[in-house]
Amino acid sequence: MKNKLFFPHRPFLKSLKDKLLCTYFLLVVLPLGFFTLYTYLRVRSVIQEQTFTAMQNAFEDTVNSMQQSLDKLDTIIDILAMDPLVYAMASNDPEDYTYIHRLEDSDKLALTFEHLCSLSGIERIRLYANNDYLYASGQNSIIQLREASDASWYHTLSGQNERMWFAPTDFDDQPLQEQSYFSSMQVIYNPRNVNEPLAVLRADADASHMISMVENTSVTENGILLLLKDKEILYHSSDNALSDALYAIAEELPVPDTNEWVPIQADGKHYYAQCCSLSKSGWYMASILPFNDIFRLSHELRFEMLLVVILVSIIAYLLAVAISQSTLNRISILTKTMQSVQEGNVNVRPEPSGNDEVAQLMGNFNKMMDRIDQLMEEKIVYGQQIKNLELKALQAQINPHFLYNSLDLINCTAISHSVPQISHMVKALGQFYRLSLSGGSEQIPLVSEMKHAQLYVDIQNMRFKNSIQTHWSLDKEAEKCLIIKIILQPLIENAIIHGIFEKPSKHGTLHVCAKRNNDAITITISDDGVGMNDEEVFANFHSSTERVADTSGGYGVRNICDRLRIAYGEPYGLLCESTPGKGTTITISIPAIEPVQ
Repeated sequence: MKNKLFFPHRPFLKSLKDKLLCTYFLLVVLPLGFFTLYTYLRVRSVIQEQTFTAMQNAFEDTVNSMQQSLDKLDTIIDILAMDPLVYAMASNDPEDYTYIHRLEDSDKLALTFEHLCSLSGIERIRLYANNDYLYASGQNSIIQLREASDASWYHTLSGQNERMWFAPTDFDDQPLQEQSYFSSMQVIYNPRNVNEPLAVLRADADASHMISMVENTSVTENGILLLLKDKEILYHSSDNALSDALYAIAEELPVPDTNEWVPIQADGKHYYAQCCSLSKSGWYMASILPFNDIFRLSHELRFEMLLVVILVSIIAYLLAVAISQSTLNRISILTKTMQSVQEGNVNVRPEPSGNDEVAQLMGNFNKMMDRIDQLMEEKIVYGQQIKNLELKALQAQINPHFLYNSLDLINCTAISHSVPQISHMVKALGQFYRLSLSGGSEQIPLVSEMKHAQLYVDIQNMRFKNSIQTHWSLDKEAEKCLIIKIILQPLIENAIIHGIFEKPSKHGTLHVCAKRNNDAITITISDDGVGMNDEEVFANFHSSTERVADTSGGYGVRNICDRLRIAYGEPYGLLCESTPGKGTTITISIPAIEPVQ
């Protein structure tokens, strides 16, 4: 009760106009919206894929360029580490090396350094010798090791047996002009005493050149490239100085060389990152893509597409209103006309306009009303005719009673004159006609239908001297079931006249059996007459309109087929199986209909 009071049922779409506008919306706006959503998601996916692909290619090119620059330093150190002249210049034994030779070799070594720099494109090569020899004036490629003894890089390198790499940030304690190099260094030990360092070989690459390669790589506006050693940032491409955000990003970077973009979160922001190691140096590079940079274009596209959908929706709505208004006006006229007819004014007619379905509907309504007027007039005429027929039917009821009374009079006369054959035949004929009329009922019990058929055979046997032997069988469960009357008699008549009496002997046997199987009844009529071929079976029992000419007895059989089909429908009806010279079997299938109590 509360639901009815507080939540009354109100239909959402009460008028046809609302339904039409809703239909236009569903057919125009929703598909456009789904298409726009699909397009946006697809474009977003393509933009993301293309951005990742472009950044991947740029990142790989930068890593390869950086690796090539470092490999050049590495190659120079490898070449010089095997040069005997380097060991000679770093030697501490003056007996084997005169001053003149030393000066000559220092010039050769400086020329070698200069030549290697020119060939490889590196900035400079230096040899820090651990001796007290004097070298040519103005020579800056061979330096006393003690001049670098206080440098932090020297303390890092001393005691190491492996080659080491240094970034500009490793030269913070050096003069400003010394802080703009990426360097590869290796300690040269005395071949005679591997624990005695003789010199340090150093190859420097211009940091500005390598940094320019990195700065020209970024695909997105805020993309960042990092050069790291473990978690230490050696270089970054950000316009801002090192900040906590960069250190936070460095802490969240994925493992190098995974070859995929990994989503990370640092300092409350989302990024995609990928790392690639630089061989031999122990360094690795990282490319950082802000999430907003990747989807910025797709976000702008989403706003534009949403604006287009809204504009199209408004235009579609206005068009829907204009189109529906034209249709609804005529429908409204038709509705008012129908209401007038409902109130009793059957002479009102709408004026059709247009050539669409609504105009056809209005025209058909006018035709329907004209037809109704015609039918009403015909009904008046038919009513008068029915009254006349009822009067004639009342008068015709005298005829059956006159027939029964006349047969009873003949029966009494036959009995009084001791002629039992006439009495028996008249009595059978009277019962036959009483069952045929059955008080005007269209359906009778199956037992009465069987009795009607037996009386017919009895009359025929009286006429033809018992030339027909019959066997009757009826299930108790099927006796009271109803069947439309005069079904068996025409079929039995057909079997006798066109089957048995066509035999030379004019004698035969007839089997009639009725059985009930759940909700169906099956009646079979078998004779041992002359039988029929396939063409005759088709002509007599096929119920289609495309038939051969009527054969003898075929009209009555087909009439029964039509009556069964109309009364019971599919799959009930007649089935005939016949073999020429052996006989015919007709199977009748009807539903088991119990009489109403």
